[in-house]
This record gives sequence, C-alpha cells and structure tokens, in this order.
Amino acid sequence: MSSGVGGAPSVVGQVGMPAPAPRPRGPKLKFTPEDDALLIDLKENKSLTWKQIADFFPGRSSGTLQVRYCTKLKAKTTQWTDETDQKLRTALQDYENEKWRYVSNKVGPGFTPQACRERAAQLSGELPEEVGAEEGL
Repeated sequence: MSSGVGGAPSVVGQVGMPAPAPRPRGPKLKFTPEDDALLIDLKENKSLTWKQIADFFPGRSSGTLQVRYCTKLKAKTTQWTDETDQKLRTALQDYENEKWRYVSNKVGPGFTPQACRERAAQLSGELPEEVGAEEGL
C-alpha cells in the first residue's frame, strides 16, 4: 500500500510543491526556522491535509506537526485588535452572567443569579455580610 490507509495522496514532488525538509538528526528532533516556514507554507498556502504535510517531514508524524502548528506557529499570527478585545470582554461578561444563572438553577427555586453571586462573594470574604440584606435579597 503506497498511499497509506485512506486519506489524500502524497503530493511530494508534484509541480509547485516545495522540497521536503531534511530528516532531523539526534534524539530531540528540534524544529528549525526553515521547518517552521515550510510547515506554515504547506498549511496556509497549499491547503494540504496533515497526512500530506507529514510526507514533507521525514521522521515526524502528522500529529506532531499539527501540534507544532497550532501551539507555536499559528498563535504567533494572531493579532489582537480593539474589536477582538471588545469581543473577548463581551464573551467574558456573557460567560459571567450565564455562570450565575447556572449556579442559581443548581441552588434551587427562589435564588436569583444576583443573590447567588453576592452570597458567593460573601462566603469568599469579598463583600460585607450585610450587602445582601441591605438590597432586600
């Protein structure tokens, strides 16, 4: 079986494809800057599958390459903007609101999300005991 089990066929050696990376030597198999550049090119510009990309990296598995790309290389291209910062803030606030709705449902009928949030803060020492009583909760 030359094409492997299922999946896309190898594209190494085809027109328009870069040369494979040299086989790494030594026990640690460190990635070089050239390896990283090739990996980014194959994934972002050639739109290859991880199996096809692995054919360009003798001695490395598709899983190893995917982890390298997703944790070390792709993250470096992420640019935070004012818009994405605001989306993050909104998502965190939505999560915070939803979290207390979930908690109040677990505590039982009659306990609002706000009451649960304030009581949790009291129990952790963040608010004085009388805050809930003053607001009529």
